[in-house]
Amino acid sequence: MMQEFVQQMEETIREATYDMHTALPGTIAAFDPVSSMATVKPEGSAAMKNGQRLKYPSIVKVPVVFPQAGGQDTVIAFPVKPGDGCLIIICENDLKPWMSHGKETESDMKFDLTNAVCIPGLFSEGNEAVQKAVEENAVIIKNKDMEMMLKEDKLQIEYKQNRIQVDPDKVSMKCGGKSLSVKRSRVEIEGDLYVSGSIEGG
Repeated sequence: MMQEFVQQMEETIREATYDMHTALPGTIAAFDPVSSMATVKPEGSAAMKNGQRLKYPSIVKVPVVFPQAGGQDTVIAFPVKPGDGCLIIICENDLKPWMSHGKETESDMKFDLTNAVCIPGLFSEGNEAVQKAVEENAVIIKNKDMEMMLKEDKLQIEYKQNRIQVDPDKVSMKCGGKSLSVKRSRVEIEGDLYVSGSIEGG
């Protein structure tokens, strides 16, 4: 008797969660930078009540999360492109009132796919920049060949063979085999010095 009760409870709970979605990986199919909305395709398939599995449909007008605050005056923005991996978060309540600035709707859908937001950056493979950030105990900002590394005691910007580096006791720059170092006691230049204008002593 108890076993049948437990089994019935498990089936009831399982059936109740068929239409409930929480979070799942996905791929960005399209992105509108003006509205910061994307069309996303969830990965995998959903189990139906009859036992069949169906591919998730694409979700349109999904808000994309970027780090921003201060009334959107402070923002970290980056290009989002089709094919990028993302994490799709399904909100508990209908997003339409929030998206329409408080306008109420009659929808009471909970954890529905239409209530999705998207966090770009979820990929199934590792990234060399992440590995370097851990090894160097640093923040890495990388855009193809341009890389900035921010450590507790050093800032370094590299582009191919060029480098700008800020250390506690000096600021140095290297470009095309030439270098400039600004130290506390003096300025060191390696290479020819060309000046357009006057040089004054003080």
